[in-house]
Amino acid sequence: MGEMASALAHELNQPLAAISNYLKGSRRLLSASADPNIAKIESALDRAAEQAIRAGQIIRRLRDFVARGESEKRVESLSKLIEEAGALGLTGAREQGVQLRFHLDPHCDQVLVDRVQIQQVLVNLFRNALEAMAQSSRRDLTATNTPVADDMIEIAVSDTGSGFGDDVLQSLFQTFFTTKETGMGVGLSISRSIIEAHGGRMWAEANASGGATFRFTLPAASSESVTDGA
Repeated sequence: MGEMASALAHELNQPLAAISNYLKGSRRLLSASADPNIAKIESALDRAAEQAIRAGQIIRRLRDFVARGESEKRVESLSKLIEEAGALGLTGAREQGVQLRFHLDPHCDQVLVDRVQIQQVLVNLFRNALEAMAQSSRRDLTATNTPVADDMIEIAVSDTGSGFGDDVLQSLFQTFFTTKETGMGVGLSISRSIIEAHGGRMWAEANASGGATFRFTLPAASSESVTDGA
């Protein structure tokens, strides 16, 4: 897994760097344009370049985690993590008719985590949910956070997609198991490893709407941690 992660990181970072460079070059070419929409175009190019850089950071941090189990935990805002992960993992969701509902309790917002790793978990869950709802007439994606025992916070991501049977549920987090035609079967396995490395746990369940709900827990930041991180 470590060798595969390193190889994938090497291969993916090259086109990501090229994308970023092309976007910067396009922005320079537009600087002389008199188009009335130039400000909007430049803003869109800047945001696209930022996302390419962020994707590269996720890949590098994921490679380090798979290869050596390394993480850099800091006090982070859960709502901001979800917002940033949504910018990468929910691209095109509204155009697909997906209703996004983020019901986040501000009283359990601070977590002690590796930001990039947890964002990767969220991106993976968001993308899986979008794919699961591709053929659904109703497309709702909901994210919530709830305080639970032992100073942990539970995050739930629910969809109204095709769901899965009990036989699939038993194998979801096994490496190389996938229900997708082109899937590799490593996303959920790595996601669970990341959560467990944070001292939490991750599981899935079918929900009443026929879709799926993925839940995971993260350590709440103590008052001392918040003070130290300020």
